Amino acid sequence: MENFENEKVDQQLENLEHLVERHTRTERHLEQYSEIGDPENKENAKQIQKRREENIEKLEEKIKGEDKYISPEEHLDNLKENYYNTEGYIENNRDSMDETMLKNLQEKQQHREEQINFLEDPE
Repeated sequence: MENFENEKVDQQLENLEHLVERHTRTERHLEQYSEIGDPENKENAKQIQKRREENIEKLEEKIKGEDKYISPEEHLDNLKENYYNTEGYIENNRDSMDETMLKNLQEKQQHREEQINFLEDPE
């Protein structure tokens, strides 16, 4: 169980790192190219930045204040929710993802699916 918790925290920290990196890159681009470009694209980038900031905040709170123990039912619910959300993300963003990112997400999805199957039918 402790190994699972460590993996979960590691994953959350990795997600936080990626969010912060993307946020920083976009912020830099917005600053560098503020004089040029389509105003609609700039507005869209700002909305994306706002969502990233919210996600960064949520992840930070999760990492700091998460309960050390969750029930198997809660774990199963979380796995299903993450699986469903990631499937939607992959469907909506498949064309704009590089192969490595897509492959990593698909591997994570397979791992989640295996965990879900195990927790639903442990026999």
